[in-house]
Amino acid sequence: MEEGKYKIALSLLQNIGPIKAKTMVAYCGGIEAVFKESKNALAKIDGIGTIAVRELNRSAALARAEEEMNFVVKNGITYNSYLDDGYPAKLKFCEDGPLILFSKGHVDFNKQNIAVVGTRKATPYGKTITDQLIKDLVPHEVQIVSGLAHGIDKAAHEAALRYDLPTIAVLGHGLDLIYPAAHRDLAKTILEKGGLVTEFISHTPGDPSNFPKRNRIVAGLSTATVVIESALSGGSLITANLAIDYNRDVFAFPGNVNNPYSQGCNQLIRQEKAHMITCAEDMIETLGWDLNPSNFSTQQELFQELSPIESKIMAILQENNGATIDVISNDTKIPLSELSLHLFNLEMKGSIKSLPGQRFSL
Repeated sequence: MEEGKYKIALSLLQNIGPIKAKTMVAYCGGIEAVFKESKNALAKIDGIGTIAVRELNRSAALARAEEEMNFVVKNGITYNSYLDDGYPAKLKFCEDGPLILFSKGHVDFNKQNIAVVGTRKATPYGKTITDQLIKDLVPHEVQIVSGLAHGIDKAAHEAALRYDLPTIAVLGHGLDLIYPAAHRDLAKTILEKGGLVTEFISHTPGDPSNFPKRNRIVAGLSTATVVIESALSGGSLITANLAIDYNRDVFAFPGNVNNPYSQGCNQLIRQEKAHMITCAEDMIETLGWDLNPSNFSTQQELFQELSPIESKIMAILQENNGATIDVISNDTKIPLSELSLHLFNLEMKGSIKSLPGQRFSL
């Protein structure tokens, strides 16, 4: 309880975002140490500054965190600090990744996550495309990530549930409410097959300023982001651009040039920010996944010919095919300098292949 209180309190420090907070933790040697270090010492940390430190109210943050601990325990909520093993591996490589994540339900962050996003004013075309895409991804055992909003988000979650795929809804508010309220029943169903995730404590309303923060988690959790329909501005384009910043693949379905809710997708494609796709197979080929997922099982037969470290790498790629070298290093705990040699050996054996962006696939 005591340790958890400090983890939550770190995220509640006023005017201290994730980047500054992580800098302070690194300087002080731990999260709890941030609350015990003098303000003068904190002000001397590069990138922090006296103004931010002067406004720090650590005692108020700790008091509110203690209240939140009671809420978390009472409601069976899991929480993970960015320093915890249970924190999503993909988010650890995002500099502005949340300091803490709260989750409820059956959440496995490190599955093959695919974000599916789009306009709140989805057309029948957009909903049909969403359904077909997710149906065709079933053999690849992906997990669908979206934001529980109206339109494409809702269609993505519903399609995942329809085809028995796990799905994660990332929220822009605390876990004590559901926004939009019309999606409460959907959220309950999601808890049975996936989960709800947020960085916000209870009693945090669904304020519009929270949704770009929510979108960075959607992008950061995912191997790839797919934009189905989007106007020239809005949350789905924010998510796509964040995914690009995180060096993740972005895909977009083209649409009618006269439809305002296709203009965002068409622009992403025109500016070469997104791969144009017309079906799931286009995305699967670009990611370097095997078009016949049943072939993955034959890889197991090769494990006996590999060293223990090589087998470990292969196991990671079976879970996260197309993973970056940073993700593989994090999951295997193998230093990058050593890992590069093992990856080269596996490539020479024909067990894996390298992809653009320092990614690897079976």
